[in-house]
Formats: sequence, structure tokens, C-alpha cells
Amino acid sequence: MIQLIATDMDGTLLDEEKQLPAQLPALLEELYRRDITFAVASGRSHMMLTNLFGELAEEIIFICDNGACVMYPHEAPLLHSLPKDVIHRILDACCSLSAGVPVLCGFHHIYYPENDNAAMQHEIQRYYRNPQVVPYDDLYAVDEPILKVALCDTNGPTKEAYPVMHEALGDAYELLISGDCWMDIMCKGVTKGAALQGLQERMGITPAETMAFGDYDNDISMLQHAEFSYAMENASERVRQQAKHIAPANTKNGVVRVLCETLGIHMESL
Repeated sequence: MIQLIATDMDGTLLDEEKQLPAQLPALLEELYRRDITFAVASGRSHMMLTNLFGELAEEIIFICDNGACVMYPHEAPLLHSLPKDVIHRILDACCSLSAGVPVLCGFHHIYYPENDNAAMQHEIQRYYRNPQVVPYDDLYAVDEPILKVALCDTNGPTKEAYPVMHEALGDAYELLISGDCWMDIMCKGVTKGAALQGLQERMGITPAETMAFGDYDNDISMLQHAEFSYAMENASERVRQQAKHIAPANTKNGVVRVLCETLGIHMESL
């Protein structure tokens, strides 16, 4: 019996307009009535996620920044921050990128450097709420603990950003492709999957009682901790190969449809 549901956001739960399903409030109410835990696992920061969910956020478990920030309702967050010297190494390496911009993700603030690329600024602001735009050198002076460094590379991170960061950091840190224009850097062992495993252990829930949904590489570790693992129809081929099931695309409200079918909920009643 399903006791825990974990879902990615972009390309998974959210539609093509980055909107939540209209049925979600009623669906969550039904899940809570059945004592089923609902967790959101995203590369986004908690600020963006809690703002997006509004009042619904009060009872949701949030795995933010790919697991670098885990928030249980009414508890202090669990945070995993990068060492400052590593952040400086990342910033140094970014100077060699032709189209990559670092985004420093703290718990309270988001920072990225001034630039004239309007498309890149738009891409960053799609995912991060009220970012602080500062001169590049000022990024080295940020005192706030940084949970994750995201790299926005409009040429695609696999071509340049990932190889450059792997050369700079090796295998000592988590380097994950998280979108067509994005890669993320976290402490070693910090992943959505590790956070989900911690949630399972805390609640006494097994992978056999867990359902998970995702569409991109940073979701693979999470899918590996769920017996009911779903790649979205729009997922990358790597994710589809790791999942046991395929859900309809995010543009077809795939997560809600699968949940309703699996749990015997009439979608029309939501």
C-alpha cells in the first residue's frame, strides 16, 4: 500500500506554464485523509517552492535544492552547505565558461552576477525568487551559507559547464544535470534520493510503499528509492531507463492522473 509520494516539480508536477494542477488542493486533502505523506523534491529553493504552494505548503515536506535543504512541517530545516573554498573554486572555474553563469543558492537569498544576456536573466528568474544581482567579484564575499551552486548555461551544460566543473572538482562533490540549461553542484551524498531515503527511515516507510515521479537526471536517485517509480512521458531517455513505469506527460497532468488511477480516486470529483 502506498504510504509516501514524492514528486519533482518542473517537467513533472507543473504544467508547461509552470502552474500547479488545479486538482492538487483536493487531492492533497484526500491523501492526508488516508494518512499518505506527500513530499515535493525539487532543484528549486524553498523560497520559490513555498511561495508557489501558498497555504498548501504548511503540511508538505519539501526536499529543496536537490536535497541540500529538507523542510519538515513546523520544524527547523536540515541544511547541507558547501565549503567556502569550494565555492571560490567553482567561481574561478566559471570564469572560463563562454555561456555559463553561477547562481549561489543560500537558504535566505539567491545571488548571481550582473550580465547583459537577457535570455539568461529570464531563465534564472523563472526558477529563483527575488535573486540578488551583484558584481561578479562580490560573489566571493557572500557570507551566507550556500547550499547549492547552480550553473545556467544556455548552450547546454553537457557541452562545456559539466566537463569544466568535473575537472575542477573531480568526484568529491555531486554534479547533476538538472535541466536543458542547468547543472547543480552540492556536497557529496546530497541528492534527492538521499533525502528521500532519510524521510523513509524517519517515518518507517519502505521503498515498496513509496511512489516517485521525475523527468530529469537529478531525479534518478529518487526513483531508485521507490518501488513505484515513474518517469514522465516527456522525461529524458536516461530517466526513462531507470524508472519502472511511464506516466503521461506533465502537459497532460500525468502525476495527478497516475495518483488517481492508483489510489482509486475519481479525478472528476477533485
